[in-house]
Amino acid sequence: MKEDFSDNSYSLLKAMYHTKIAMEYFEDVANGYEASAKHLMKSYAQKCGWILDNIKHRLPQDVIDSINSDMRDSLFLDAIEEKIIHFNDKQRESLEVIVDMMYNGTPVEVKFSQSKEEYEDD
Repeated sequence: MKEDFSDNSYSLLKAMYHTKIAMEYFEDVANGYEASAKHLMKSYAQKCGWILDNIKHRLPQDVIDSINSDMRDSLFLDAIEEKIIHFNDKQRESLEVIVDMMYNGTPVEVKFSQSKEEYEDD
């Protein structure tokens, strides 16, 4: 029997997303180590993979397909988040407007400014 996670699906998706990111980082760290440390990191990555697979086996295929699509670029999104966290309020607001417009299908034209002062906090 497949589970019904619909009441809290957003939190489940986020948990899976972060588990996938952790798995990918453990795999990346393993590439930089040798012997027992490498084995340990790969073991952690495999445990993350087991968690993801265990959850997916409990879900209907259409939900799994949607989750796989949402998580396919997890490190890309993590890299963007890493940069955005350092934005000031004005930069975040500008980015949010641009993303909302793109999401809604509104054509967006970005003009780059040479002046840093435009985005500095007052």
